This record gives sequence, C-alpha cells and structure tokens, in this order.
Amino acid sequence: MAKLAEANQEKGKIAAELGQVQAESKKVAEDLLQAQETIAKLKKQAEELEQQNEGLKKQAEELKKQIEELNLNRDKASQELSETAAELARVRKENSGLKEKAEELELEVTQVREENSGFKTKIDELQLEAAQVLTSGFGAALEQFACKYPDLDLSEFSVYNKVVDGKIVPPIDLSP
Repeated sequence: MAKLAEANQEKGKIAAELGQVQAESKKVAEDLLQAQETIAKLKKQAEELEQQNEGLKKQAEELKKQIEELNLNRDKASQELSETAAELARVRKENSGLKEKAEELELEVTQVREENSGFKTKIDELQLEAAQVLTSGFGAALEQFACKYPDLDLSEFSVYNKVVDGKIVPPIDLSP
C-alpha cells in the first residue's frame, strides 16, 4: 500500500512537472507567435515602402515628362523671343531647378530601395531568430525534464513532433 501511495505521489509530481513544461512550451509558442506578428508587421511595412517606392518612380517619370515638356517650351520660347535675353535666362534657370529636383527624387528613390532591402534582411533575421528561440526553449525544457527524470528516454520528443489522437507523431519525411 505504501509503495502504491508513493507511486501515486510520484505520478502527481510528474504530472505537475509536465504541466510546468507544457506552460513553458506554451510561453515559447506565444513568443514565437509574437515574433511572427512582428515579422508580419515588418513585411507589411516593407510592402508599404515598396508601394511608396513605386509611387516615387511614377513621380520621377512624371517629372521627366514635365522636364521634356519644359524643354520643348523653352525651345519654342527661344525661337519666339530670341531678342529677349532676360526671358531666355529665366527659362534656363527654371530648367536647371527642375533637373536638380529630378536628381533629388532619384536619390530619394535609391534611399527608399536601400531601406527596403534592409527591411527584407531584418525580416529574414527575425524569422531565423524566432526559430532559434523555439528550438532553444524546447531544448531547455527537455534538458530540465531529463535532469529531473534521468531514467526516462526522451529521444522520441522533438520540437517538430505533434500529438495526434493521444500519440506522439513525428513529421512526415517527404524527401526522396
């Protein structure tokens, strides 16, 4: 009877510790979910920046068309008002300012592209970090369990396994 009571007490301890491991695993899963949400937000920001980039490209094209149109107007004005040197100087100054503006916009487009590239890199890093956090947390939980119960075989436990119908099921290997 005493051995049965001890076994039931030990079973209760194991169940409590399993509950703790499950709570820790849930925390790791929550951390992973939070990391995935952060990644999703960063992806959305990257998409928004890409849309802004496209808008800037269109603006640059429109400005180039405007510059071409202004060049045509300048030539026409030069033919019509050749005797008015002051008017010609004004048109040239205006044209110069537009070229500078186009160069500034091209520089901004380049900067937005570089920022977008940085966001893509950050997303990749965060995805890798999230996977590492999950794996590390699961490994730590297994180490603790192994420390507490050194006689148990924990080889069937994996971060990739699932529980189906009360049984531990490894992932399906689709390699040839």
